[in-house]
Amino acid sequence: MPVADVLLVRNASTLARDELAEREPPLTRAFEIAPGIQLSGVKKEVARQVLYACEFRHPEPDGDTITYGFVRYDPPGRRWDEDQQISKALYLSHVAHAHEAGFELSARIETDDRGRLVRLEPAKVLPWYARAYCCAGVTRRWLTQADAEELRDLIVAYDAAREYLRHKRIGMAVSLFADSCFVYHGRSRVSLLAAILEGLVCISPERALKQFTVRIPALAAEVRLPQFNRNWADRMYKLRSKLVHGVPLFQSPQHEQRQLAIDEVNTAMTDMDELVRQLIKRALLDRGFADRVHDVATHWPVAGKGCARCRGRVPTLSEIQCPRCGSKWT
Repeated sequence: MPVADVLLVRNASTLARDELAEREPPLTRAFEIAPGIQLSGVKKEVARQVLYACEFRHPEPDGDTITYGFVRYDPPGRRWDEDQQISKALYLSHVAHAHEAGFELSARIETDDRGRLVRLEPAKVLPWYARAYCCAGVTRRWLTQADAEELRDLIVAYDAAREYLRHKRIGMAVSLFADSCFVYHGRSRVSLLAAILEGLVCISPERALKQFTVRIPALAAEVRLPQFNRNWADRMYKLRSKLVHGVPLFQSPQHEQRQLAIDEVNTAMTDMDELVRQLIKRALLDRGFADRVHDVATHWPVAGKGCARCRGRVPTLSEIQCPRCGSKWT
């Protein structure tokens, strides 16, 4: 009898956005995104039983149905996704486009020859990876047919680059971004996204703000997001500093001031999320760009402060001592 590992995606986000779903519909036909793994529809009765067995919050299904799912027939091993191929596909799907699929509705199923469910074993899912969350400014929160095709290309590129990414800046960005999609609270997610960007462009603690405001706009221009300019980068870095140093942004006694702070964080989160997504996507598909990001000091140099002893200056932050008098930078 057919056995499959499935990870299903509910339709809640499409119900609230009917007009957008008509213009940009969710996946319309089955598509193989990796060898043996499809994005496809799932029989209604099977999907309902997976939803009933796996949903975290409700003892009974609350009216949601399933839009599509990640499906792998004849999977290896005795447990759901033992070789983590579906997990990899899900993580990379968030690079393709922001959406709300997490690991909540994951199971190994077995059906008879007529497609009726005969066995269902829910996956063991860590609660904090059950649901992914889109940033407040994201409108379309599902994958389309075009996203499925792009996901296929990202999986191929990621598989080819795994060893390359192991010790590269963009490799750490991929890892952290995979986690960021499951962070619900804005303060934490903005801090994490800012850390990803800072990790891509800052090679030294000296003049960290300068490195951020020079190199982030340069990278944004490379992925055709010129709106993320130097002024934007300056605001993002200063917001990041407020958040990580515990500034009470949301404690104003005035509702208007609190709402302004909430809106600022939501906008920053949406902007940084999209910028990181596009940078990772470009780096996975373009090895030359990934090389430039890793060697960011050479391609986008930032001048140091200068020597406190002789006032000599160095061309970049990569120097560890003054080339004129030999004094170590402090």
